[in-house]
Amino acid sequence: MKETILMIHGMWCGSWVWDNYKVFFGDRDYTCITPTLRYHDMDPNDQPDPAQGRVSLLDYAEDLETLIRKLDGPPIIIGHSMGGLLTQILARRGLAETAILLTPASPSGIIALTPSVLKSFRSILTRWGFWRKPMRQTFEEADYAMLGLLPPQKKKEIYDRLVYESGRAGFEIGFWYLDSRKAARVDESKINCPMMIISGTDDKITPASVIRKIGKKYRDIATYKEYPDHAHWIMDEPGWEEIAEDTSAWIDKIMSVKRLEIQPYVEKRSYKRLGYDAPILLNLPDSNTPSEGRMDNYSIEGVQFTSDVSLKPGATINVKFIDSAPGVRGPKPDDDYKAVVMWNKEKDGEPLYDIGARFAEIQ
Repeated sequence: MKETILMIHGMWCGSWVWDNYKVFFGDRDYTCITPTLRYHDMDPNDQPDPAQGRVSLLDYAEDLETLIRKLDGPPIIIGHSMGGLLTQILARRGLAETAILLTPASPSGIIALTPSVLKSFRSILTRWGFWRKPMRQTFEEADYAMLGLLPPQKKKEIYDRLVYESGRAGFEIGFWYLDSRKAARVDESKINCPMMIISGTDDKITPASVIRKIGKKYRDIATYKEYPDHAHWIMDEPGWEEIAEDTSAWIDKIMSVKRLEIQPYVEKRSYKRLGYDAPILLNLPDSNTPSEGRMDNYSIEGVQFTSDVSLKPGATINVKFIDSAPGVRGPKPDDDYKAVVMWNKEKDGEPLYDIGARFAEIQ
């Protein structure tokens, strides 16, 4: 079954910003969905609808949630800039399988108005009532804030495609402490999916110094990576392929572990399990001290045992048969056998765990 990636663009943009990533991930057999946010399908040369200036981050998030709930399940979500903040909001709602934030806007609680950010929005912030009006950067601001590492012709092509953005959404991001609706608030304790956070050292509008704070906020679930010689337009700058490759490799790693976690509930056993009560020793991940366990049954494929140590599915362990062995593909007493933990269930009323592991050589 193909995995689905939902890609969310940022301010002033449209689905076209994902052209490179759609081809890249499409070639790797992912189904790519690239929605355009509300009002962002306008002609850049037209005057915006005044109502666009009052659209909230929460409105964008509601539109995206409606789309996601029509899918078979939570997708992998990649969000850029403001789309990175929307990704955080959706992950908080339990709507992301995994979340990748590319040079993301920050949630409330993180002061993001650095001198370079203020310069990036200077013409907007000096306009009274910007928080309820459609807004757009000048070319000079966009060049400084986002497009600085692109060739001159590419800068012009991109700027000519930029549309107006909601002043309300911009206010909710930059001035979250004045927002009564707390639209940019994200409770990190409610997010339970893996997250990757990417920044560029030359970014002016979402500086690496700010994104490091986002990484700290999600440190229990996130992988943070900072790229030198990259700025905000990280999915189209020279060398974007390296970042896409790293992102793809991270997704593959995360999803492979998730597949191991669900495998016990869907797999069909090829070999009969036989009861065999015997002591075993376990060499646990990142530990030089063996732990004792008790084997309950075995097959050619693997072993089921009881332990007082909880082991995470996907962990690699070594199983040693102490003084007897069941003839599992030729094991001998005192030999070590590499195995991968497939499932873990806590015993009712006891501080013990039933664990199933598959011998690594048959993976």
